[in-house]
Amino acid sequence: MNLMEIFLDPHTGLLRAGWRAAIFIALLFSPYWVIGLFVKAERATSAAAFDVSFETILSYALLIAWVVAVSWLCLRFLERLKLSALGFALYRGWFRDVMKGCVVAAAMVVSVVTAQVIVGGTRLGFNSVWRGERGIGGPGARGGAKEIALALVILILAGAFEELVYRGYAFQTLLRGAPAYAAICVFSVFFGLAHLKNPNHTLFSTVNTALAGIWLSIAYLRTRGLWFPTALHFTWNWMTGAFFGIPVSGLRIPRYSILISTNSGPGWLTGGSYGSEGGVAATVVLLIAVVIIWRARWLCVSPEMNAAFLERTNRNEALNLRPKSPD
Repeated sequence: MNLMEIFLDPHTGLLRAGWRAAIFIALLFSPYWVIGLFVKAERATSAAAFDVSFETILSYALLIAWVVAVSWLCLRFLERLKLSALGFALYRGWFRDVMKGCVVAAAMVVSVVTAQVIVGGTRLGFNSVWRGERGIGGPGARGGAKEIALALVILILAGAFEELVYRGYAFQTLLRGAPAYAAICVFSVFFGLAHLKNPNHTLFSTVNTALAGIWLSIAYLRTRGLWFPTALHFTWNWMTGAFFGIPVSGLRIPRYSILISTNSGPGWLTGGSYGSEGGVAATVVLLIAVVIIWRARWLCVSPEMNAAFLERTNRNEALNLRPKSPD
């Protein structure tokens, strides 16, 4: 192997997958690293309410625009692919994938909380903010409803952003040049480590978050689109935080939930102040979900995404067969 083959695949003439992923990550985080030279972020040390506001919505919209722009640059100039290959194209059945993701994730969260209640680690109650003088309603209820609606928008955007980062271009380009298990392991570990700055994290919560990365990676592989894993992601977070009132990765999202959950059981079961994602109930449900999604006959790759995948495969095969220039 000559020196250039460390960087270029001799069969396709393209940069090797690892270098393509590295370039994407370097471009993606370059603004963060530059800002970090001048501003030192403070690490959260206790559970905190997440800022549910229009400013947060705008922040996530800008973050998504940046990730999409970097993804387009890498797709266009490193692999000569269209942006639609990323997985957010409006292919046939994309909305069904969203609905399936919402139903599956909602059922998973209900299963986790039910297990915690049955064992005695969690108690559920109705949030008093919804009670007015004449029953349900009143100023508090209107404010709570606004927060819950804003939280849904924010969590959709946050889920889309994280899926673009951890199951987007870098993950997908590694899939095109390495075994699937390698890409899944690498980016699932990154996904787990990315939550180390969250308040009240533990070793077990980090392992669970990495397991969630495997769950979402399998969801991408089964559809070759980002709609299904994104729907799983934001529905899990919204049901946990906005419906049951449980911390989402250590954060209160939003402040006023539909139900209030109090944990009196052991932290290994409920996750304690970190939320269900730090407990063994979530571990069991995530493992079951990985198996179900991997074997599900009701999930499939759409004809459009399958055609795009075959186009990439056939193009690479054609490049493999082209005559080699003499050394």
